[in-house]
Amino acid sequence: MLEEVRISGLGVIDQAVLQLSPGFNVVTGETGAGKTMVVSGLGLLFGGRADPTRVRPGAERAAVDGRLRIDPGGEVARQVNNSGGDLDDDGATLVLSRTVSAEGRSRAYAGGRAVPVSLLTYLSDDLIAVHGQADQQQLLKPGRQRQALDRFAGPELSRVLGEYQRAYQRHQRVRAELDALAAAARERAREAEDLRHGLAEVERLEPAEGEDLDLAAEAERLSNADALRSAATTAHRALAGDPSAGSFEQADALGLLGSARQALEAAAQHDQALGSLAARLAESAYLVADIAAELASYADSVEADPVRLAAVQERRAELSRLIRRYGSAPVPRAEHASPEPGEGVSGEPGAGAAGARLPEGGHAGAGMPGGRHGEAGAPGGEPGGTGPGDAGPGDAGPGDAARGGGGSGPGGAGAVVPARGIPDLAAVLSWAKGAAERLAELEGDDDRIAGLRDRESELAGELAALAGQLTALRKEAAARFEAAVTQELTALAMPHARLTVAVSPLPELGPHGADEVEIRLSAHPGAPALPLHRGASGGELSRVMLAIEVVFAGADPVPTFVFDEVDAGVGGKAAVEVGRRLARLARQAQVIVVTHLPQVAAFADTHLVVEKSGDGSVTSSGVVRLDEAGRVRELSRMLAGLEDSEFGRAHASELLAAAAAERASAAAAARAAAGDEAAASAAGRPR
Repeated sequence: MLEEVRISGLGVIDQAVLQLSPGFNVVTGETGAGKTMVVSGLGLLFGGRADPTRVRPGAERAAVDGRLRIDPGGEVARQVNNSGGDLDDDGATLVLSRTVSAEGRSRAYAGGRAVPVSLLTYLSDDLIAVHGQADQQQLLKPGRQRQALDRFAGPELSRVLGEYQRAYQRHQRVRAELDALAAAARERAREAEDLRHGLAEVERLEPAEGEDLDLAAEAERLSNADALRSAATTAHRALAGDPSAGSFEQADALGLLGSARQALEAAAQHDQALGSLAARLAESAYLVADIAAELASYADSVEADPVRLAAVQERRAELSRLIRRYGSAPVPRAEHASPEPGEGVSGEPGAGAAGARLPEGGHAGAGMPGGRHGEAGAPGGEPGGTGPGDAGPGDAGPGDAARGGGGSGPGGAGAVVPARGIPDLAAVLSWAKGAAERLAELEGDDDRIAGLRDRESELAGELAALAGQLTALRKEAAARFEAAVTQELTALAMPHARLTVAVSPLPELGPHGADEVEIRLSAHPGAPALPLHRGASGGELSRVMLAIEVVFAGADPVPTFVFDEVDAGVGGKAAVEVGRRLARLARQAQVIVVTHLPQVAAFADTHLVVEKSGDGSVTSSGVVRLDEAGRVRELSRMLAGLEDSEFGRAHASELLAAAAAERASAAAAARAAAGDEAAASAAGRPR
């Protein structure tokens, strides 16, 4: 609720402070004293339009500050904290400020922090409802009318609405998923066809992991069979000689080692050191003999095989095309799969999204960037080849270290390892595994769509049933509400007015059901029922709003109501009824009323008067909180126009006494009703 409002430089108000209290607060004063500026200031404080013409002549700016008590754990406190503002004192006091310069610049503050004006407007929905002829009415908003009617309907509708909203959220999720699948059906079908084509290529070749490396090494040996056999034979002759030559004049390594060993052994008797060296020469001769034997065996095993070489090269060419096409492609993934670190050589995320295209001719994967890096070890100087391990200068094959291949010497040592970042057959197999999983998911779309359609239909039926319950409960509550408000309007000098609540169907189910709620008014017999802002004049609208708020009291969560000109065109007994109903509303919330009727002012718990100084302005002490004697004097002025009139004072005292007695009687009745309700609840009886 509002505790204090400070206004400066607004209209005729120079400085004014309103000390407000819970219950019924009334603001009175002479015409032109600035009563309406109080309502204008409240509207400005809660996000109303900043009109620079309202700035007091001679003032640089108009400013309105308000101090409010709020729920520290409520939505308002949360919004202020999220905006960087702070609550004062015990964490339950909020200070709001609004300034408007004479040039039209506006500033807003909440909790000591500058905030957008829109935040004040947003907060006002939960803090205050201002009802005046020129003010935006909260209950004129269709959404607020529906919310208020739902609260008026009671806990049964609240329960059904909760069930409906939970079902609505489930239905929305299922329908969104179904719509996404249906919208992407064509693209997903194309993706599935591309994956099938790619997998068919891989399955036709049936590659084995590491096969490309083994074939590269084999092709290298077959391509250089003569050179390898010649190298082995030459090395064998150098180590062991050539027995087929029939000549022993050419020295060989084994013969020379034997001669050296014999020379040392002959002189070893004179120096033991030579004997040790002779033994080492003997070991060297054994090692050389073993190597020579292996060279002879290797030379016999190396044969030129053009047929096998052609087959190997053809197989390598097929695998190279497979590697070029799929080795660098992103690994396809199921839409809900999490990526595995290190999968694939490209380092790119998996192609799980619908519509992922395949490289080269529309197959899965991304095409290789320029050049032919994908064909590992293919002829023509491409990486992946294997050269002879001990080849001499100029004999290095296409797989030399500079191009990413590792040389493979005699005996097949040194298998080819692609350079980092160059795709190989392992990447193709990784792609194929991901493609198979993704294809399985895509091929399951039809079953998934059918299941979602069944679920969507089931939820739609559940929603329709709950929406029907909501409509029935709203119509029942609308009938009760219409009767109650129409009765209130009769007492507020609008005996021929009739209020109706139209509960009409929406084009489709929404988050709050299938209903649009609109409050309408027929101001006199024969008049059509029109929306509130069109069916009532300015003076009538305030009384209609008062009647509605009285009936909605306790249903609408707004803690403070402000009424301006609520008594326009009312007098006599009707004015007493206006005061009585404002007092009734004040038992549920804080009520601030600007009035010129003493019958209304007499019902107030707190009476503030706006005093006009001699020069027509309102000074800083222009708003005064009246005591009992001051209230008698002010009501006498309002009744007779003379503060010191003995007749006026007597009448004012009579009004105050009657209002006090009625407030006491109403309070006692409310306490008794609350006691009966508590007793019924304790006894388990229906209320």
